[in-house]
Amino acid sequence: MIATNELPERLRLETRDLHARSERSGVMAQLLGQRLSRAGYCALLRNLHAIYAALESALAGRADDPMVAALNPAPLAREGALAQDLEALHGTGWRVELALAPAAQAYVRRLLVLSGGHSPVLVAHAYVRYLGDLHGGQVLKRLVSQNLGLAAGVGTGFYDFGADARVIELRQAFRQGLARIRVSLPQADQIVAEARWAFEQHVLLFEQLAVGSGGSA
Repeated sequence: MIATNELPERLRLETRDLHARSERSGVMAQLLGQRLSRAGYCALLRNLHAIYAALESALAGRADDPMVAALNPAPLAREGALAQDLEALHGTGWRVELALAPAAQAYVRRLLVLSGGHSPVLVAHAYVRYLGDLHGGQVLKRLVSQNLGLAAGVGTGFYDFGADARVIELRQAFRQGLARIRVSLPQADQIVAEARWAFEQHVLLFEQLAVGSGGSA
């Protein structure tokens, strides 16, 4: 088994290049530059909703797995908040009116495969999504509200984890849970490789959704 604190450090160091790239890619660059339309933002949320729905279903199905249990993902669930945001910003028909990009479809298929097995790599997807939400999500909440001219709290539930102290608490709890996971070196290699794949898939998704790229936005 590897040291309990080695997995989170490996994930941080060995994915930071792709993490940085994903933040500068396609629709995310447009969002950060406050150049994303309401329709483009809804397209992004629709695709993220599909990913979270698959991820959270997989995590719930593996709740008894010690690796999943260590992360305690239930308080971090985003699927419901994304659905509410989409209804507020697009309307009740968002599930059928907004298309899924090919990268999101591939991501969902991957999560469905993982949900039916006992691979340790499912935790990589929780790492990629939830820690990003708990860090950059608070900045994005302000940018989205300002750019789209939204009333306070409208259409930004995806980023709302509570007060700042609660966000810090959840962030620390997730990192501590990740550090408690005991894996072999080959398993750690698999988890890191899966996290890199997830970031690469996000880059592809964000590029496909970028307005003017030929994507669905």
